[in-house]
Amino acid sequence: MQLAIEVSNLSKQFDNKVVLDKVNINVPKGAVYGFLGNNGAGKSTLIRMLLGLLHSKSGEIKFNSQLINNTEIVYKSNIGCLVDSPCLYLQLTPKEYLWITCKIKGLAKTAVDEALEIVNMSAHLNVPMDTFSLGMKQRIALANALLGKPKLLILDEPTNGLDPAGMKEIRHLLKSLPEQTGSTVFLSSHLLDEIQKTASHVGILHQGQMKLESSLTDLMSQQSSSLDLITPSAEKLKQYFLHNNISSQLISPKHLRINEVKPTQCSDLNKQVIHAGFDLIESRFNQASLENLFLQLVGSPALEAKPC
Repeated sequence: MQLAIEVSNLSKQFDNKVVLDKVNINVPKGAVYGFLGNNGAGKSTLIRMLLGLLHSKSGEIKFNSQLINNTEIVYKSNIGCLVDSPCLYLQLTPKEYLWITCKIKGLAKTAVDEALEIVNMSAHLNVPMDTFSLGMKQRIALANALLGKPKLLILDEPTNGLDPAGMKEIRHLLKSLPEQTGSTVFLSSHLLDEIQKTASHVGILHQGQMKLESSLTDLMSQQSSSLDLITPSAEKLKQYFLHNNISSQLISPKHLRINEVKPTQCSDLNKQVIHAGFDLIESRFNQASLENLFLQLVGSPALEAKPC
């Protein structure tokens, strides 16, 4: 497997606080890699190190199999990025603003039209950006990152400020980029549902350490849905299910869980419990999802569940 990004034993600290602790990351070429973590996990620090904005004496970073030297800028010509909030010259039009980046990168003016078409902003080519909504500004910032069709696109919250339709468009765009341009997308976001719909691979960083890295297909194939039943007689209900060849797990004296449950089975199981004479206080269906897995890994005290 060819790698676009290879991070090996990378550590970083500020004063006496360790922010990254021997981090290892492998991003395949052509992947859409979802980089996840709570606030303060170290995501932004690692992104800045990938971009050469921060340095470390411990560990190494390779881009397209080449060890990068943060004092050089040659490798950066193949990277597009959108980090934090858009930083735009609002008195300019998108055409004027993007042309500045084209000059810096040595690109033809046609690159501006191509980038604006990709983010669906061609109709606003000559409109001053100080009239734009936050979502429109975010699209221009993304167009700026896409100029020249970079081999690596590093994005931090690229759907910030977008409405649902805009989020869907950007999601479709990011998923199509590897095939359209051969780009690899490194995507950091707090929107776990969007990551699950967009990414081909995921990595979870928690308190400066990598907790998980996997292809999304392999990861989700290992997860299962479950049904949580809250009842005063959880132990007796467990014995009842056992007698009826239904495997269950006692979580607490009032909390029973049935694993490997499909959504269509919820109603019948609830009816069975009630008809057997058990008091059913609450029934919760836990859908297998990236969000639930993430919360388990970072030690959340409770998982969100859907009423059944």
